[in-house]
Amino acid sequence: MLISLALDFRRADLRTRERFHLSDERLDALYRQPRTGAIQELALLSTCNRIELYGWSAARDARDVDQALTALARRWMADEDRVDELVGTAVHRSGEEAARHVCRVAAGLESLVLGDNQILGQVRSAYRRAAAAGTVGPGLHRLFHTALRVGKRVQHETALVGGRNSVGAEAAHCALRTVGELASRRCVVVGCGKTGQRAARQLVKLGAVDIVLINRSPEKAQALASELWGRAAPYTSLHREIAVADVAVVATSADTPPVRSASLRFCREMARTDDRPLLLIDLSMPRNVEPEVVGLPGVSLVDLDTLQPPVVAAQAQRRAAVPAAEAIVEAELADFLDWVAGEPARDAIQPLRELLADLCRREVAFAAGDAVAARTAERIVAKLLAQPMKTLRAAAERGEPVELYTEALAHLFAPESAPAPAPVRARGPRRVAG
Repeated sequence: MLISLALDFRRADLRTRERFHLSDERLDALYRQPRTGAIQELALLSTCNRIELYGWSAARDARDVDQALTALARRWMADEDRVDELVGTAVHRSGEEAARHVCRVAAGLESLVLGDNQILGQVRSAYRRAAAAGTVGPGLHRLFHTALRVGKRVQHETALVGGRNSVGAEAAHCALRTVGELASRRCVVVGCGKTGQRAARQLVKLGAVDIVLINRSPEKAQALASELWGRAAPYTSLHREIAVADVAVVATSADTPPVRSASLRFCREMARTDDRPLLLIDLSMPRNVEPEVVGLPGVSLVDLDTLQPPVVAAQAQRRAAVPAAEAIVEAELADFLDWVAGEPARDAIQPLRELLADLCRREVAFAAGDAVAARTAERIVAKLLAQPMKTLRAAAERGEPVELYTEALAHLFAPESAPAPAPVRARGPRRVAG
């Protein structure tokens, strides 16, 4: 069964999400942990507005689910003493509810900015990272492929993902609302990943001419500066550049804030801009601007929590597309749940499938060679097993045990040269619960 623990902007403020943030090193360590009976598959989705850990578990009932969620929390937290805190803070989901949530996230229906067009790429990256680490099996593979298909369909078939619908773009509009026209303002963007790029491009669209790009890897800053006719500055000059700016957008992903209050104060005093207004917009999670900067003369700070109200106001134009997007979610979700419901039948018929595939490959290879044997064998076996699979799935859905079918098939189709196979004990029907 699919289970998840989640912290997002709706139910956990920025400070809370920071407490449970997983660094790259901690995530690597989490993925290196051996699999257990409670948690068989694992994937983490982490963005600036959410941290969600998904697991595939052998849980059957509510008690099993609770135990599996606690096991999931132990994998998340390096500190055993904080496991209960995480369990008490995070949103618990399982079965259909968890699967629906992943699909809605990929569609942009659960984003801070409704229809956020960055989230699909973030879901894809999370899936690829978990798959590369070897923590994704058949269940999560199927889940994430379903979610990614939902996101693509929503982008192409609805108007949900259109217009100003990313945190980076909203930051640029926040700057325009706060400081007025941007043509005479100096804008600095720190961090040239996807969020920083969107912020920089939107600033230019809104009239910014004097724009400085800073990134830890200078190649990204130089490439974006060339595109926008801006100027790339070295990462070491971060505080000096912000000190003489009117607007600074910080979209980095450091574990500790690179923008420090004391360093900014010193640079502003040296540049004699310490009484000049400066708008700092921090789009990072955890926060990458020290909150103490608000104590500096002339400095105002907008973070993700502060950005939420104007974001909500901009969502109205996309709300009309929500029903169409939700219909896509439900259609794809139904296919996924149908696949989950068929798992006991697939388990029951797998020994026969392997036996028939081996026989077909050998016979086809004898007649036509190895080149076409495997592909042809798969097609033959699929056709042969279509009706038995349908019968087993129907039995599993009715709650009937499938072991008797399995034993009969195993004995009837055992190779003559082999002893009769031992009875195969398939798992019972899977209950997909919310």
